[in-house]
Amino acid sequence: RSSADEELEARVVIDAPEVAGWITINRGEIFDLPVGKLQIPMIVQVDVPESAEIGNYGGHINIQVAPKGKIGGGGVAIALGARVDIELAVTNEAFIDFLVRTVALPDIEVLKKPWDWPMFSWFFYRLKVVMKIENTGNIKIAPTRVDLDVYDITEKILLESHVDKRIKKLEPFTTGEVTASYPTKLEPGQYWGKLKIYKDNDIVHKDKLVFTIYPAGELPGDNSLGVWSWALLSAYILIILLIIFILIKIKIWRYLFKILYILSWPFRYVFGKLITLLKKIKLKFWRWLHKKSAKYQETNRIEDNIDKQEDIQEKEK
Repeated sequence: RSSADEELEARVVIDAPEVAGWITINRGEIFDLPVGKLQIPMIVQVDVPESAEIGNYGGHINIQVAPKGKIGGGGVAIALGARVDIELAVTNEAFIDFLVRTVALPDIEVLKKPWDWPMFSWFFYRLKVVMKIENTGNIKIAPTRVDLDVYDITEKILLESHVDKRIKKLEPFTTGEVTASYPTKLEPGQYWGKLKIYKDNDIVHKDKLVFTIYPAGELPGDNSLGVWSWALLSAYILIILLIIFILIKIKIWRYLFKILYILSWPFRYVFGKLITLLKKIKLKFWRWLHKKSAKYQETNRIEDNIDKQEDIQEKEK
């Protein structure tokens, strides 16, 4: 209404005999328009029964606005009015369509230790494309895929390229936020994100947004990872303990020893050959040394005999 200096009353009359039982107004058939409010939202909900026949249905919703207590009373009163046309099509075919209302690429910050380890960062260090989607179809729907290409601030170097096909679906005829997320390895700095939103194989929305990655602890606001980070850490610890328990329980060490024993056969074979070769070399060395020693002793014995013969000959002279 153009002014809100008086309290008015609205009455809703559904003029659609075939579908009147399907339609409800969230505020009821009569509701107030209080002082100070120019706009009063009114939600019309259509609940089609499963037994409804395929076909087209029509009618009107008439809205009368007048001073409170004057609608339907005696006398003459000036009443404002509006008519909302009803055009419904009941079909057994899926109608798939959606509108992209807004898109955002929020800033993030580098994770602190130990959350920057790969086992955690894949879950928590992510770029996100936040989309406000209106589902105008009659079944659950979401973008088929959202592509994100990340460039440096000069837009000359492509740093990362991502695709997300696991977007949360929205109920029919609703509007809500859905998110596409991507693990990243980008360092702190400013970047350009070029994104494409698909419906099947068609691009329904393209955008280019700048975003910033802050050093750890410098992003404004509360950026704690929340309870999920500690839940994930606890899950990792429990998995490790469970694996150790299972290994002990089934006495896997024996099997591991057998496997290692089999796998080490080539090394043991080579090592055995080396030991045998070393023993042969050692044996040959000692034999050679023994021969040298025996030859040396024989030489000394001969020299001693010669010396004795020479002494005997000298004495005989």
